[in-house]
Formats: sequence, structure tokens, C-alpha cells
Amino acid sequence: MAFSDRLKRLDRNIAASDLTVLVWGSGRDSGEAFEKRMKIRQAIEDAFPNADVRFSEDQSLKQDLQDHLSLDTRELEDHEQELWHLGACDVCVVLDTSKGPGEEIAHFTATPFADRLLILTHKQYQGVRSFPASLRKNQNQIFFSDSEYCSCGLVQRVLTRLRQVALGKMLGHF
Repeated sequence: MAFSDRLKRLDRNIAASDLTVLVWGSGRDSGEAFEKRMKIRQAIEDAFPNADVRFSEDQSLKQDLQDHLSLDTRELEDHEQELWHLGACDVCVVLDTSKGPGEEIAHFTATPFADRLLILTHKQYQGVRSFPASLRKNQNQIFFSDSEYCSCGLVQRVLTRLRQVALGKMLGHF
């Protein structure tokens, strides 16, 4: 069998992966940043039809915590619930465009699940020496330009990273 045939078969298997993906970022009231978050979620769902792609604020995640772990979410702070979500996902795509996602990054880079974060940061912050930049320094991070943000370039880079994760899962690395 030729490489091209094997690569096509591998690509089909990767697309059929059962990834669990969180998409963190600005909330509904943030306009364009939330719209981009929605587009990222939709692109992941389109590329990986068997994936479970959610936002932490989705009520279904609160329900899952209650139903499957018998946790009373009323007793948990948001960051405590999000730690459970992060522990259950393969990848957490973080659109780092406002204070809220920045705080989540700061909080969760100190957890054993930090390697699941895929942080999307504007390239203007690449090489900056600051406390927030130092927290992100050793994380999975993609720096994007204005043109990548406006076009589908950023989304394609996210999908490439997710394909890598799916391949790793197939090989038993994750």
C-alpha cells in the first residue's frame, strides 16, 4: 500500500477520534472574542464528528459532574468545577483574549493538567517579559497574528494540534 493511501486511512481514523475538548475564552457579552470562540468550537466539531466539545459554562457539564461523580456543583466554586472539566478533557483550547481566560491560565498552569492547555495568544505578547508571559512560557502555546485571527488560519493551527493529540492517543501516548 502506498504512503498516500496509508496517510488517507490514518487521517480518516484521526478524524473519527473521540476527543474531549474544552474551549475556554471570553463570555457571551464579549462580542467578537466570543464569536471566535464559537467558530473554533464549530470547526472542531466539524473536523472531529465524534468529539465532545464544550464550554465550561455549558449546563451539561454541571449536570455531568452531578450525575457521574455525585458532586453537588452548588458546593463548588467555578475554578473547582473547571479543574474537574480540565481533568476529563484531552485538550483545553484557551482563547487568551481577555482577563477571564488569563486568570484561568494563571490558575491552571500550576496543576497536573497544565499540559492539556492549548493557549492561543496574540503574537504581540511573544517574547514579552512579564509575570503572565512567564506562566505561559513552558505551556502549549500558539501565537497568532491579526490576519490569522480574522481568517481561518488560527482555527487551522488548532485543528493541526488536535490531530497531533488524536494521533498520540491512537499510539497510546496520551
